[in-house]
Amino acid sequence: MGQQSSVQQGDKNKSDHKGQFACNADLLQYFNERAVRLFSVAELSAFKSRFDGRKLNASIKSGELAQWLHIPSDNVLLCQMVYEFIRVLSNFPLMKDAFEDVTGVGLLKAILLTDPVKCHKYVGIKNYDYLKLLFIAFGTRKSVKEELSSASSTSLEEGNDIKKLVRNYNGIAVDEVLLDAKLLLQLLTWLLFLTSYCPTGNCEFPDETAYNDWSSYKLAATCLLRAMNPEITSVSGLQSVSFDQFASTIKAIMPNIFRSLQKLMEHLLYRDEDLIACPLDARNFKNRTRLMTQPSLAQLSVSLPNKLSVPNLQKLYVGSESGFSMRSLQAKVFKWMAPTLLLVSGKGILDDEEFSKGNPRYRKFLSEYPKLKEGNPNPFDLRNNKTKVTFAIYVPDPWKVTNKEFFGGLGTTIVQLAPVQDVFKAVKDGTMYFNTMGGGIGIGNNQPHIKASSKSYSVGNVSLTIDNTLEFAAFRHAGYGGTLCPSSRLTEIHKDNRPFEVRFLIQHVEVWGCGGEKELEEQLKKWQWEEAEAKRRQQINLRSISEDRALLEMAGIIGHAQSGGSV
Repeated sequence: MGQQSSVQQGDKNKSDHKGQFACNADLLQYFNERAVRLFSVAELSAFKSRFDGRKLNASIKSGELAQWLHIPSDNVLLCQMVYEFIRVLSNFPLMKDAFEDVTGVGLLKAILLTDPVKCHKYVGIKNYDYLKLLFIAFGTRKSVKEELSSASSTSLEEGNDIKKLVRNYNGIAVDEVLLDAKLLLQLLTWLLFLTSYCPTGNCEFPDETAYNDWSSYKLAATCLLRAMNPEITSVSGLQSVSFDQFASTIKAIMPNIFRSLQKLMEHLLYRDEDLIACPLDARNFKNRTRLMTQPSLAQLSVSLPNKLSVPNLQKLYVGSESGFSMRSLQAKVFKWMAPTLLLVSGKGILDDEEFSKGNPRYRKFLSEYPKLKEGNPNPFDLRNNKTKVTFAIYVPDPWKVTNKEFFGGLGTTIVQLAPVQDVFKAVKDGTMYFNTMGGGIGIGNNQPHIKASSKSYSVGNVSLTIDNTLEFAAFRHAGYGGTLCPSSRLTEIHKDNRPFEVRFLIQHVEVWGCGGEKELEEQLKKWQWEEAEAKRRQQINLRSISEDRALLEMAGIIGHAQSGGSV
């Protein structure tokens, strides 16, 4: 639906200039018009309904934007950060040299630029670095922009080349941009929250009471922040994250982290009456436990793309309810014929010798568990009450007793949730055992050597070992050579050969059923149908074709075709 007439002569002339414009105003006008043409008339109509009769070039205040994006007004830091972020994007491609307030058209540009697919279509450069653009937008604060502005004149003086301007991000040196740790923690907390409550672009958003759990999301986000910069043990005003740290961590362990922001921005293209209740969000997750919470589920969702089905999560085994024993776990879990999540959490042991003095069972475990030949046995700062260690293991196959053999296919993945988030993926079949002869549970190990009078674990290079009493566990990272890959985070920065080990006293063990491929496929089909239905209702709500013309007149693009093209 929309205008189908040809591009006006004025715009055609600009296209013939091979990306050259006389001044910044013309360049901004070109990208503004280009943005509007990428939206359907139904989307523009829904978007315009928020403006109470104002034109699309009217300014949008910070409080108004926060209301539209469902950000609590008392979270001043988050409101300011999001407004500045959208302000930078709304001035694309002149992020350094133009400082206009956010307008309706500018907000439309931000909607495009927060969607990786639409961003590439809008920018017109195939290998454009979407993450770099987001980092610059979040890291370029108002005071920095003013300083950068005073150091440069118009963007088009140097070569008058749009492609060059877009490719170098308006001359902003990303290596000189740093994200303040406090602001980044707010951002990551918000993104995790949105992962729970905004999984689709047309779902009803919860009321502000959902933000009551903000502190729990903040604790989860701290684990993501530490992954970006391991030196951040407690957030202070002097700490920051560079682009390399930001991008490498997102690519390695949280590829889905910005999907929720994209979906939130898409909400602006729907009228409130066209939003629908969504079965995917956290409000449908009822069986909350100590380990399986909405924040931890959000952490898993950003690291395990398309593997978790919230409506189909089934509580199979909780150690604190059914007893910490292999027999109890087997009775509860082994009948589930679909993927599962094993969650194990406990208190990190800082000093083996000291802990062994008062715990002979741990001393026995250490005698059976081979020492790491080299490396740091405790790579994380587990002091100052940060001793919680949590791992989640995605198991794609049904569990079974394997005293000599193995189960667990290539989809097996260990996700470390605390104190630092990380991902360890299987590279071979046969990654797990469930040994009822006294060997316990092993992920990434060989079968233990068990005799009548002795036992010794055969620990893999990347492995999680859980003793047969479900009392102690050890995670080892010693490089390549096993059934699991080294740290995805360290691999991305070429430090995957860094050896370390974490041993902990188990406090909680849980197993959850995830639902099979059939359930996930049915859920996806329902979601796609509901989105299509919402778009159909949008088009029905359009009053007349005259409204189409009025919308395009407001944007100044009467006669333009709705197509993207390339720069």
